[in-house]
Amino acid sequence: MKCNYILWLLLIMALFGCEDDVTLDLPAGEEQLVVEGHIEQGAPPIVVVTRTVPVFSNATIQDRAARFVHGAEVVVRSGGSVYTLQEVPAAAFTPELKRLLSEQFAVPPIQLATGSSFVFYAYTTDELQGEVGKNYLLQIKYEDQLLTSTTTIPQLNPLLSLFTQPHPNPQEDSLVSLFYRYADPDTLGNSIRYFTKRNSEPFYPGLLSSVFTDELINGAPLLSFPLARGVPQGQELDEETAGYFGKGDTVTIRWAAIDLPHYRFWSTLEAERSSNGSPIGSPKITGSNIKGGLGIWGGYGVTYHSMIVE
Repeated sequence: MKCNYILWLLLIMALFGCEDDVTLDLPAGEEQLVVEGHIEQGAPPIVVVTRTVPVFSNATIQDRAARFVHGAEVVVRSGGSVYTLQEVPAAAFTPELKRLLSEQFAVPPIQLATGSSFVFYAYTTDELQGEVGKNYLLQIKYEDQLLTSTTTIPQLNPLLSLFTQPHPNPQEDSLVSLFYRYADPDTLGNSIRYFTKRNSEPFYPGLLSSVFTDELINGAPLLSFPLARGVPQGQELDEETAGYFGKGDTVTIRWAAIDLPHYRFWSTLEAERSSNGSPIGSPKITGSNIKGGLGIWGGYGVTYHSMIVE
């Protein structure tokens, strides 16, 4: 018995002592075009076209800036008219275009400033201003590729009011949870994406998830739910303070009605981000509405709501 035990022990030690370096040669994958484009009421379309970045690449800011696609033919069709979008560098953005792009894309204004190390490009035109209820067909031609997508600007569904409640931890008495009141229209498919702004900070999409849909609450006359404060992507979160506002803060909510394909894109993308790196997370496919490429072309029906936290 003793001899057998020693033999088994030596075998186990030998197995654990055998270590081989394994190198996986992962294919880079086919490069694709990525679109992020938006149009909202009373504002021009803004479309950003880039190339995909390999998942395991150590891309610098300059590398990412080089992924912008230049010289594409970008048009938007609506109401029988065709509008050609022109490529514009950040240095030529008007103040209004900078504001819109910062709000829609959650891009800090510093990245749009002249002299920034990250040069931003977008396709846009002042000849087209978005209207509620209208459809917009996007068409992008680049080299031998054709990308298309359709979106609409939904009817406005503004909030009824904003209010706060104390932080659940009494020791954090300087912080509050923000809540909203909202009446859902009696038509299935109403969806929302929200952004928050604290004082002079930029608008950021809601923490963890910035979108809602009325699949389970269609037609509810009065809803009250929390609105978590948005933070910049990649920022390390403090569980006690993340998502909350402070007393004395001026809070502004950008409340945007979106259609279902637009909702599915952000819902799946944010779910993928939340599970990134989890050993038990299941793979997720982002719900792009771009035919021939990746990304989103989405309409926003926007209303703004503000309050000062007493």
